[in-house]
Amino acid sequence: MEVAGNSAAGLADMTRRRYGVRRPRRETLAGIGFHVPMIVVLLAITVFPLIYSLKLSFESYSLVQTGMNGQGVGLANYSRLIHDPEFWNAMKLTLIFVFVGVSVELCLGLVIALLLQSIEGGRRIFVTLLMIPAVMTPLVIGLMYNFVFNAQFGLFTYIIQRLHLPLPQGLLGSKTWAFPTLIFTDIWEWTPFMALILLAGLQALPEEPFEAAQIDGATGWRTLRYVTLPMLKPILVVAVLFRAVDALKEFDKVYILTNGGPGSATDVIDLFTYRMSFVNWDMSYGSAVGMVLFCITLALAFVFVKVTTRTSTG
Repeated sequence: MEVAGNSAAGLADMTRRRYGVRRPRRETLAGIGFHVPMIVVLLAITVFPLIYSLKLSFESYSLVQTGMNGQGVGLANYSRLIHDPEFWNAMKLTLIFVFVGVSVELCLGLVIALLLQSIEGGRRIFVTLLMIPAVMTPLVIGLMYNFVFNAQFGLFTYIIQRLHLPLPQGLLGSKTWAFPTLIFTDIWEWTPFMALILLAGLQALPEEPFEAAQIDGATGWRTLRYVTLPMLKPILVVAVLFRAVDALKEFDKVYILTNGGPGSATDVIDLFTYRMSFVNWDMSYGSAVGMVLFCITLALAFVFVKVTTRTSTG
């Protein structure tokens, strides 16, 4: 009975669209009413904070020095940002984090995807195991690696002591090794995700070009270089852009593992924004830094949408 009712409703909707019959006013108002709560929540948690942050970035607003709160300062916060070496250090570290992390994740993910593609049996088991780091929250991963790299009783400390490796016991406390350690944790977390995306792309490729390459006697490397990678290029670009946008906003693991230290060796831009706003309580300057990060993320998101749209239509 329920299936028949749904079929009748669908047929009625099709008839209305075909002959230009409008929906009853009551149905239209009901549809609008169901969307209003979602729109209100969306405006409350996204649009309003964005507009308010943009407004703060052109004002002077500090919870410590309250004498000039609410006064417009024009582009003073952005001028301060341009001449702030700590901001540029945070931006440099963020770009290195994104470039190195995403590049390694892409290469390792492609290798893992190709290996899984070549496996005939037991692929689901390996895919399930790969999903474990991807479904863990960054907070849990940060706590886990905080224990692993603990200078007193961590697993890594035990290993380097047993193997007599020329590495410091407290990697997270070393200005030289803290940042590479953060990149390592990000690679461990997101390489499986990249592998799953590329595996799905490999499975969606047509078989005819590979059969033609095999008939022509192409080796595995030539097939990968001239057949697989060119056809997989849209998926590769989408995966890189998707991860780059997410890596720009890295905060959780950095806050748990190093909190930007030692010194400013791991002070990425999202953590720098947090420190300006909620440690130094300079809300206007923190908003200016946040707007710069928002513009960078928005530009990458725009490229992501253009690439995915071109891929779907091409």
